[in-house]
Amino acid sequence: MKAVSFLTKVYGPYKNRLLKTVRAEMLAGISELEVKLNRVEVDSRFHLRVSITGEDEEFVLNHLTNLYGRCLTPAEIEPGGTFKGSLVDVGEVGFGLFVDIGFDKSSRLDPLIPLHRLRDQVKAHKPLREISRVLCLVDHLPLDVTINHVDVRNNKVEAELGPDITRRLLDWANDDHERLLVFGANRTMIDGALKRTGHTGDIYEYETLGHFETALVCKRSTRASGIVAAIGPRLRGIPIHLFIPDEVGAWLGDKT
Repeated sequence: MKAVSFLTKVYGPYKNRLLKTVRAEMLAGISELEVKLNRVEVDSRFHLRVSITGEDEEFVLNHLTNLYGRCLTPAEIEPGGTFKGSLVDVGEVGFGLFVDIGFDKSSRLDPLIPLHRLRDQVKAHKPLREISRVLCLVDHLPLDVTINHVDVRNNKVEAELGPDITRRLLDWANDDHERLLVFGANRTMIDGALKRTGHTGDIYEYETLGHFETALVCKRSTRASGIVAAIGPRLRGIPIHLFIPDEVGAWLGDKT
């Protein structure tokens, strides 16, 4: 039997429901193979974790890694490398942002994006809390980071925002569509909430950020705040964050 954790996280008030959908997806994909799916759960950091046995277990694990992402070991990171992950513990410290790129919790090696480097990248000398709020740099946001410094012996890894996330933030800031970022829900849950509240037609596009992280792109005539007020009670306990280009533009124009 092999047990493996993946980069995808399953969390929030509907965690068990999401795990059931993941299990169903996996079973459908391996039904013709010689393998048994023993457990589908989460590890101590909410990373998706599976246990499987059978002749095809190596093939299946490779397939699932392609779908759900690979966790890393400390030996794999080095300066200049760019890796996928998600923000964790946002707001718990004031000197930067920590990114979970798949390390075991005991390694204590989550890369830190120092506040001074973040300010340089977003071109705003603001408090971390304000930067995080306006740019939706929040817990569970999927993003890439580029490693700048590694000191495993002293549990210190420093990084900066990677090219994909900086490009995404720039594109969103220059767009005239407001967005709702919904974390900890799948498409079926989101569609159901929109349909029940009559807001399906107000969404221009769905952007997949992660397996359970979605950006809802509003139509130009639609205010994101109005939609979140309507669907929030239908997605109770699920974090929904608003990215408002006008607010971001005004904020970036204020250099104080």
